[in-house]
Amino acid sequence: MISSKIFSTFRNMQRRHTTLREKGRRQATRGPAYMFNEKGTSLTPEEERFLDSAEYGNIPVVRKMLEESKTLNFNCVDYMGQNALQLAVGNEHLEVTELLLKKENLARVGDALLLAISKGYVRIVEAILNHPAFAQGQRLTLSPLEQELRDDDFYAYDEDGTRFSHDITPIILAAHCQEYEIVHILLLKGARIERPHDYFCKCNECTEKQRKDSFSHSRSRMNAYKGLASAAYLSLSSEDPVLTALELSNELARLANIETEFKVTLPLTTLQTDCPEGSSRCVQ
Repeated sequence: MISSKIFSTFRNMQRRHTTLREKGRRQATRGPAYMFNEKGTSLTPEEERFLDSAEYGNIPVVRKMLEESKTLNFNCVDYMGQNALQLAVGNEHLEVTELLLKKENLARVGDALLLAISKGYVRIVEAILNHPAFAQGQRLTLSPLEQELRDDDFYAYDEDGTRFSHDITPIILAAHCQEYEIVHILLLKGARIERPHDYFCKCNECTEKQRKDSFSHSRSRMNAYKGLASAAYLSLSSEDPVLTALELSNELARLANIETEFKVTLPLTTLQTDCPEGSSRCVQ
């Protein structure tokens, strides 16, 4: 039993080192040009044309290159560390996004979903959620941080490749942005915001997170409570939004005296104002 735990720990450490090595490799390939307004030197003319076509929504060119080119790396990134999928989503090009999603081994699908949610692009969100990666629904419940040890590029693990906190799940982000329709879609897919454990919880998970990075642990709790207290999530996820809002308001009032990290920058008590607002909107 002990030997299997040691082996599992060693394997996880090995996978983490591989992930960090791949991150450095991606940054090295991109080169220092991503800090300036020029294309990285590693991009071929074909890749530059492909990224430009995705960014500006040139559907015929993107389709032709994806279907005919034998040398195209459709996961290549520009000087800002964004691939074609992120560029297409960021500029609301639904047709280009759908073409890219048909490719196997497409990278940064998770980042593209978060980007579409943050911009409120409902149709693009629906298109991305039809990707095979979301078939089982597990990808919707895990944050980028929780998926860090996977061997794929579902999320970008470098500071310039993604703009979202690594503890943010799609439904938490949708709740933060008050995107009612997107929250509804994600709830139908089985996504939920898990209520954080008690602040004084001594389970192995909480103990390890506190020991490793107490600030990140508190930040993830704050993000979860912000999602739980949002009007969009309250009104769509609870059978009795008014009662849920009152219970959450009382819980936040108690935590305001405990979660000291955010008392100055973003007091927990400010979230209490969201709860009554959410419940009143439900009643209306």
